[in-house]
Amino acid sequence: MTSDREILHGALHTVERVGSLVRRPVNRWTPAVHGLLKYLENAGFEGVPRVKGVENGHEVLSYVEGKAGLRPWPEVLISDSGLTQLAEFLKSYHLTVKDYVPPEDTEWCVPNVKWQPGLIVRHGDLGPWNTIWSNDVLQGVIDWDFAEPGEAIMDLAQLAWHIVPLRGSAFWQDAGFKEPPVLRDRLGVLCEAYGGFRPGCVIHALLDLQKVEISRISTMRRKGIEPWSTYYSRGDLDVSRRERDWLRREAGNLTK
Repeated sequence: MTSDREILHGALHTVERVGSLVRRPVNRWTPAVHGLLKYLENAGFEGVPRVKGVENGHEVLSYVEGKAGLRPWPEVLISDSGLTQLAEFLKSYHLTVKDYVPPEDTEWCVPNVKWQPGLIVRHGDLGPWNTIWSNDVLQGVIDWDFAEPGEAIMDLAQLAWHIVPLRGSAFWQDAGFKEPPVLRDRLGVLCEAYGGFRPGCVIHALLDLQKVEISRISTMRRKGIEPWSTYYSRGDLDVSRRERDWLRREAGNLTK
């Protein structure tokens, strides 16, 4: 049972929850996120926050009830069920958003990113920390601040990166696995539940995504742009490079 008010700290800002509503500071990319969330609401897509308005420099969103998938992960994320639920959610989201065309002047969190035909608006931050669970059932995916135009497979690759997880040989202990997970099998479950992308393709997409993320941290921190400056300060650049190097070495062992 949670209290009626709590303060939550994220990478971009501090969030206040009061009852069934969440208040977050407005940013330059807030209109982009609101446009996407309103489109999803009008399409009847469930499992994402609803936009309730803007008050005194803060956006007001509905609160998705449940517990976030923080480390150590809830048991469902250790199981195939968690992988399957997330893959099915992502596929449903991609099918819903495929016809969404954002306004031409849309500003995304990542500077200078532009939508063009053939792309979708992807979530952009698909990790367990942004998934909400109750009684082993996925309730939704939150924090759409990093939404940006991209290819659908990049969302799936990011999910594989953090949920399989394709992060090296030690991370599984922090996540809460009692023994080393068979990463090849978990990747296979994720890809099969999503459908349409083979594990090898997802691994290649993830290597491309890691290259992009490494470049962004390196470039943005030199310009003093948050949250990438914070990411650099806490060591994310070195972590991402190690995880990329590990994936390059293990890629052949991760496909059936």
